[in-house]
Amino acid sequence: MCLHRGMQVCRAEMGNASHFRCPYHGWSYRNDGRIVGLPFHKEAYGGEEGFKKKGQTLLPAPSLGVYNGLIFISLDPDAEPLEDFLGDFKFYMDYYTKQSADGIELRGPQRWRVKANWKIGAENFAGDMYHTPQTHTSVAEIGLFREPKAEKRKDGTTYWAGNGGGTTYKLPEGTLEERLRYVGYPDDMIARMKEQWSQEQLDVVGKDGFMVSAASVFPNMSFVHNWPRVEEGSDEVLPFISIRVWQPISENETEVLSWFAVDKNAPEEYKALSYKAYLMCFGSGGMFEQDDVENW
Repeated sequence: MCLHRGMQVCRAEMGNASHFRCPYHGWSYRNDGRIVGLPFHKEAYGGEEGFKKKGQTLLPAPSLGVYNGLIFISLDPDAEPLEDFLGDFKFYMDYYTKQSADGIELRGPQRWRVKANWKIGAENFAGDMYHTPQTHTSVAEIGLFREPKAEKRKDGTTYWAGNGGGTTYKLPEGTLEERLRYVGYPDDMIARMKEQWSQEQLDVVGKDGFMVSAASVFPNMSFVHNWPRVEEGSDEVLPFISIRVWQPISENETEVLSWFAVDKNAPEEYKALSYKAYLMCFGSGGMFEQDDVENW
């Protein structure tokens, strides 16, 4: 926020810049926060004697932490360190955000509003497997997934770890590689996952046969991982990952910010098809999204 009147200085959803200029009165800053431009400094403020420009910077975040390239900010300067807050959920978060050494890249966000309290969506993603056989029956019936019935969802399990929790699918019998191929991952991506994930994380998929699906981090951040059929007439599936924030507008209205996420080292063709899978299922026009919002 601008030091002058608190106006939002950076208004872009993503990207980078060397400088930022406040749209209100034109104060400008370097990307490290230092002020470099103050229109009519001498005339309006009497120069350095009236308002000291030298050494002034934008206010830093009270508390900031980074995990797997995702930046978290708290307005509480005494907030516990991010990794302590995430706790054991880091184990599951790696499946979404650490499929290779270079992390993920994002597209988005898409923004839309729903007439619902923000906690309904966050809780739904945190472990509501119960709704899938009823709410999303039509998605399974049209053949979007390999599993012919939505009630297949009951074979998974829910978990809560640290300040996050979510749901899993039960995969068919097979080796680690076979189970990851069933989800739609190509061999080069599987090789990188084996390099990045711990043996315990690999065993959840390879030995126990569970694959993460939806999850939420307290209070209002969620993840989705699913693998629909993308190409018409093909039995092959392809996974996508989405990250979203449930932003309260009022007690009965929520703004959803949804990003498509993909391994930065994934093949370009995979990225394109994964993005298509995401748009089909989630986001403002996704089939799952329409089902859920009707209920909320």
